[in-house]
Amino acid sequence: MSEESAAAVPPQTPELVVPKKPPRLTPMYFFLRGLAISLPTILTLAIVLWLASWINNNIISPATWTVKRVIAVFLDESISREGLVRLEGGPDLEGCGRRYLITKEELQNLSRFGKPTSEQVIASRGVYVPLGTRAVPYDHYMVVSRERLPIDMPTSSTELYMEYAAEKSFGSVFHLSAVAVVLVIVALYFLGRFVTARLGNWIVSRFESGVLGRVPVVRSVYGSVKQVTDFLFSEQEVEYRRVVAIEYPRRGIWSLGLVTGDSMLEIATAVGEPCLSVLIPSSPMPMTGYTMSIPRSEVLDLHISVEQAMQFCISCGVLVPPEQKVTAESLQRQLSKRFTENFMATTSNWKGPAPGGPGGSVGAPPVPPSVKPPGSNDGPSGTASNDGGASQ
Repeated sequence: MSEESAAAVPPQTPELVVPKKPPRLTPMYFFLRGLAISLPTILTLAIVLWLASWINNNIISPATWTVKRVIAVFLDESISREGLVRLEGGPDLEGCGRRYLITKEELQNLSRFGKPTSEQVIASRGVYVPLGTRAVPYDHYMVVSRERLPIDMPTSSTELYMEYAAEKSFGSVFHLSAVAVVLVIVALYFLGRFVTARLGNWIVSRFESGVLGRVPVVRSVYGSVKQVTDFLFSEQEVEYRRVVAIEYPRRGIWSLGLVTGDSMLEIATAVGEPCLSVLIPSSPMPMTGYTMSIPRSEVLDLHISVEQAMQFCISCGVLVPPEQKVTAESLQRQLSKRFTENFMATTSNWKGPAPGGPGGSVGAPPVPPSVKPPGSNDGPSGTASNDGGASQ
C-alpha cells in the first residue's frame, strides 16, 4: 500500500468507556424494582387463568352439559304427579320436609301403622318429591340434596337427573368433566377421519356451499373464520417462517417483519422476481400490523426466533436479543466478517491483471471499516480545518 492510500485511512481512536451513573436508592426505585419483578408473574397468571376460564366456559362446560343431558335421559325415573297424594299428618323427611307425595297403594300400606315414622315412610319406596309437573323418587332426590344447598336444588326433573348422573355415575362433576373432554377429543378425531375421506369431504363441501354460503351474514363471517382456522390448523408447513428486516416506510429506516409465505403470482411477474408475503407487526400489540409483498432481494434475514421478535415489538425495542446487542466489538467483528466475505467473493472472480502498464494495474484491496466510539470525528481534525479554510 502506498503512502497516499495509507494517509487516506483515518487513524483509530481509542474507545472511551464512560462509567454508568449508579441509580439513586430511593423508595420509588425499590418500588419500581419490585413492580418489575412481580408484574411478569402476575400477568402470566392472569393470562393463564383467563385462558383456563375461556376453555372451561366454551368447551368443557358445554361438553359436560351434553354428556349429563344424554345420561339423564336413560336414568330418568320420574313420573307424573297427577296420580300421587299427600300423606296427611306424615313425618318430616330429610331434604324435603313434608313436601313429598306418595302413591295411593303406599297410602293404604302406611295407613295400617296409624301415624308412620320417617323410617317407615322412606322404607315404603313409594315416596316422590314433586318438581314441576313431574315427581322424582325420594332416594334419587336425596343423592343430589346431600351435595347441594336447598337454594341450589334443581327445579325440574331433567335438571335433577343431570346432577344425579354426575353424582351417581361418576362420583363428582370433575370426573364427569374429564370424561366429557375425552369424549370431545375422540369425537373430533373420528370427525377428522370422516372429513378426510372422499365422501365426508364432499358432504362438508356441499354443506358449506349449499347452506352456509347462501346466508348473507353467515356467509361473510364463516368465510373469514374458515380462512383463519385453515391457516392455523393446516398440516402444510409455512415454507418461509422466519424473521426479516425491510426498509419501510422509506429507504434508510428498517422495520421488523415476519415472513408468512410466498406472495401472489401477478405481483412477482410485475416485479420480475419472486416476492414474499411479510407481516409488519405494530408495537406494542404485534397481533396487528400490515401485510406487504416484498421482493426477495430486498429482504434482510435476521438470525432471531419469532418469540424474540415478538418480545422486541411488545417492548417497543427495549428487549433486544442478547446476540443482537450492538457494541463496538460486535459491530467491528461483523463488519470485518462481511468485508472478508465480500473480498473473498471478489478475488474468486478475479481473472488476472488488467491490461495497461507493465504487468497491469490491480487496485489495492479495500480497507476494512473501523468502528469509532460516539463523539469521535470522521477524520483528522487538521484535514477538516484545512478543508474548511480552503472553502472560505
